[in-house]
Parts: sequence; structure tokens; C-alpha cells
Amino acid sequence: MTTALQLLDSLTQSGAIALIALGVLLLELGVIAIAIRKASLRRSLLLNGFSGIALMGALYLALTGKGGVPIALCLAASLAAHLFDLTARLKSPQDG
Repeated sequence: MTTALQLLDSLTQSGAIALIALGVLLLELGVIAIAIRKASLRRSLLLNGFSGIALMGALYLALTGKGGVPIALCLAASLAAHLFDLTARLKSPQDG
């Protein structure tokens, strides 16, 4: 148990945990881009994914002590992707 906790601590302190999550997210986005045929759903999922990428970037920067400005830029990019998605959803016709 101690070894697992040490590994988790090491992955967190180095920022590697954010990079692993980023890799998984990029893989998911690749699958979504290929597999989802409905354009509006694909767009929404990709925008959410881009928002997640920016959040993982902010987490990595925070864990590795890179400073406030780059973190704020990543958070702003995440917000922008989220707002684009939200705007597109609100403009599209409602189902049902």
C-alpha cells in the first residue's frame, strides 16, 4: 500500500498525472472525431474535450509550479471552449 501511495505522490508532484490524463483525453477525442457521425454531437464533445485539455494543462502547470499567468491562460481557454459549446447548444433546435 505504501508503494502505491508513493507512486501516486510522485506522479502528482511531477505533474505526470496530468499528462497521463491529457493522453487519455486526447485518445478519447481521436475516437470521437472518427466515430461520431452527427456533426452537432461531435462538435459538442470535441469542444468539451478541448475544455478538458486546457484544464489538464492548467493542472500540469500548477503542479509543476509554472506560475499564475500560464495557468490563467489555460483556464481562459477552457472557459472559451465551454462558452462556444454552450452557445452552440442554446442556438440549436431543442429535441423533443
